[in-house]
Amino acid sequence: MVAQKYIDRRKPRILFVHNTLMWYTKPFFVRLSELYDVKFIFTHMQLGKRIYGVDTFEGNEGFDGMKYKVLKRYFNNISPSGIPLGLIKDVFQENYDIVVAALGSVEMLFCFLAAKLRRKPIILVSGEWGWKGKSSERNLASPFTKFIVPRSDAIVVPGTKHREHFVSLGASPDRIFIMPYASNVIFRKEDYESAQKLREKLSIGTKKVILYVGRLVKQKGIEYLIEAFSKLRKERDDVTLIIVGEGESRSELELLSKNLGIGDSIYFAGFVLNTELPPYYLLCDVCVVPSITHVKADIWVRTVNDAMGAGKPVIATDAVGAAFDMIQDGINGFVVPEKDSEALYKATKKIISEPELAKRMGEESKRILEQGFTYEHMVKGFMQAVESVSQR
Repeated sequence: MVAQKYIDRRKPRILFVHNTLMWYTKPFFVRLSELYDVKFIFTHMQLGKRIYGVDTFEGNEGFDGMKYKVLKRYFNNISPSGIPLGLIKDVFQENYDIVVAALGSVEMLFCFLAAKLRRKPIILVSGEWGWKGKSSERNLASPFTKFIVPRSDAIVVPGTKHREHFVSLGASPDRIFIMPYASNVIFRKEDYESAQKLREKLSIGTKKVILYVGRLVKQKGIEYLIEAFSKLRKERDDVTLIIVGEGESRSELELLSKNLGIGDSIYFAGFVLNTELPPYYLLCDVCVVPSITHVKADIWVRTVNDAMGAGKPVIATDAVGAAFDMIQDGINGFVVPEKDSEALYKATKKIISEPELAKRMGEESKRILEQGFTYEHMVKGFMQAVESVSQR
């Protein structure tokens, strides 16, 4: 009891083990550094470059006041992502009150074992939500997950679908806390001017713009969006599809567009820096997130946050984690079945055919975002988890 009271009187010391530092998590981590005595250990700093093709923040000393350490991974021939051996020493020797780790990783096993042996509370962070597909990685982790989940002191997840999943795995509902993911994309006055210039640059005049932003890979289901757009394009010539992003599927998608006879109505913008995305969102009439379950579904997809922040309607499939919380069907967009080009076509057609509906949906998007999906809400969810384990 004496030790617990001491923890309550000061900032808890938190050891936060995470894979990397991305542009969208940095504001969250910086805020946590202001609230707690937290040290971050990054175990796979180049993950962002491997997945998104962009440099991580490694080498930026201080990270705006954050205390951090970057570990090297070994035995890549044994584990696909390697093993951060240095973490073992850290979790067993660092002076902390609470340890935080991502569920399903090798790091999580080290953290869980150390926390239990040292009698420290452990908070798990996860974006899994029980999608239909099952990867070999998830199957391998399943026995550990089923053992660890009910024995963790708190679990932090981004949405309601994720919470349902962990309840089904044996977690107590009162130990699950929702920490909605937020985006750091900011819309400024000059972005509106840039959006108009972009429209002129692309020579699309007053055409209705359907937008996709993300990686060009199988899991994103972009071929279904192109098929839906093809049907729409055959009905009207005042529409265009802008696809922002790069990936291994680009040439395949470009060929599909050509074969469907709509290549002249689709613009592949390629990779666009995060800071240069606002004009694209402001330019569009509707943003579509057509993800599918390919090995796994999408944990969240911050494109939904970004489009809603721009005050735009959003159409997403039921393979998008964010859709279940951020999109109110028929209010600020539509949630459609995955791999369903016809459903994507109908939803897109309705929005671009009814300007007043599109306007109302855009206004609702902004309201919904501001009332529940900002960094303030993200931090609040994490704080609730910390307070919960600190009071036990």
